[in-house]
Amino acid sequence: MPRSNKKIQSPARSRALAVLARMRNRGESLSEAAHLEHTTTATVHKLVGKQLRREASGRYSAAPNDTLRRDLSVLGSEGYASVTARSSKQAQLASEHLIAVGRFLRTGDDEWLKPFIGKHVGGVELLTDSNRLRELADAGLVKLDALYRTNRAGRDGT
Repeated sequence: MPRSNKKIQSPARSRALAVLARMRNRGESLSEAAHLEHTTTATVHKLVGKQLRREASGRYSAAPNDTLRRDLSVLGSEGYASVTARSSKQAQLASEHLIAVGRFLRTGDDEWLKPFIGKHVGGVELLTDSNRLRELADAGLVKLDALYRTNRAGRDGT
């Protein structure tokens, strides 16, 4: 059976990218971050090893940023859009946007959205219109855990 041409990342790759993020943002060791993301250090080395640096002490650290492709779902004015982010900075921006959306929906304070006005990820402008966000949330169309598109059971997470 021919493979699909869909650009959807595997769950293993998503976990390896999450390990890099934990190492960068929380200062966790490779083994600790891999354990917390339910993967192995060998898998991380295999999938994103070029982004790891071995220090003189033998401990691994993550490169400060990278240009690895990430298949994401970002929240734009029409709802979630499937995009390809080409850097860790873009993925972090998309993640921070979803966190801000969640805080806005919990508190009603649109100050959380202001840092994202006019920002784009993968060519999609991030949604910052509070009225449109409420419309989408009221319709049940806002999923705050829908950042990474994965190949689970043939669905794309959007």
